[in-house]
Formats: sequence, C-alpha cells, structure tokens
Amino acid sequence: MRIAIDMDEVLADTHAAKLAMFREMGYEWSDDEMSGRKVMDLARAEHAERVEAELQQGAIFGDLEVIEDSQAALEALARDNEIFIATAAMEYPASCAHKIAWMQRHFPFVPVMNIVLCGDKSIISADLLIDDSPRHFAGFGGRGICFDAPHNCGQQVDHRLMGWSDAEALVAGFN
Repeated sequence: MRIAIDMDEVLADTHAAKLAMFREMGYEWSDDEMSGRKVMDLARAEHAERVEAELQQGAIFGDLEVIEDSQAALEALARDNEIFIATAAMEYPASCAHKIAWMQRHFPFVPVMNIVLCGDKSIISADLLIDDSPRHFAGFGGRGICFDAPHNCGQQVDHRLMGWSDAEALVAGFN
C-alpha cells in the first residue's frame, strides 16, 4: 500500500514551536481554549503576524521536535508499505531545505526521493493520506486519515488517528 504522510503537526511538532513563540509574548492557552482553533487565531493580530513572519523565514522547520512514537510507527509501516512524506511546503517556501534536512536527520529510512514538497495535495497519488488538516482530503483520490490535533478537534472525518501508537492497527484495517 502507498501511504502519504504530512509532516507539520503529524511528524514534526510545529504546534509546540508556535506555542513556545507565543509564550514568549505572554500567551498561555488551555487545551479547551485551543480545541478546534488554530493558535494563530487566538493571539492578537500583530503577535500572529510576528509568528507568521518567523515561519516564513523557514529555519524553524529544521529544529522542530519529533511527534511522539512517529519514528517507530513509520519505520514499522515502511516494512510493508511504500511511504511518502507529503508536506505543503509551498505555504512556507523558505522551509524546503530545512524540512528535507529535518527528515533526513529524524527519519533516515525514508528515501529523500520520497519527500514531496507540494502545495495542493490532491496531486498526490496514494492509497492513504495521513494529515492533520482535513482540507487536504478534498480532491485526494485515496482515503484520508485525520491525525488528531487540537485545531481539528470537533471536525467530522471518516477516519481519525489519535496517535502514532495506533497507526499500524488502523492502516492494517485498510488492507
């Protein structure tokens, strides 16, 4: 089976990096406050613009923490499946080199030729797409699996992956 996997907030903890930047500006949100909302929408406009400018610089994408259990789960999935990383890098073009280096450092078993830097993910040809943004499932030819994240809580999706420890079992159900 061919599986495409998003990078930000699925493999790389972009959410924690954004929270850390906002914390430096005095923000502290509860899980309830973040549920179903993007943190960029919770801050004052000028602070959100400052974080957005940092993201546009791209370097932060090379220094993100790894989402818990993702390395072991991907390595296990790669034994029996074809794995591609499909990241909407065109939202932050300066991030491309940083994202590739991050993948090579943390997921060296994923061939660099299997890293797809794209914008619209409907172009991806795969059986499954694991992504934290259900908007990427529109136009995608396979099945979408929503990786659980604070911003997508409450969104109705056909399939939801609550964490990487559940990935093998969920994917096996599609075989």
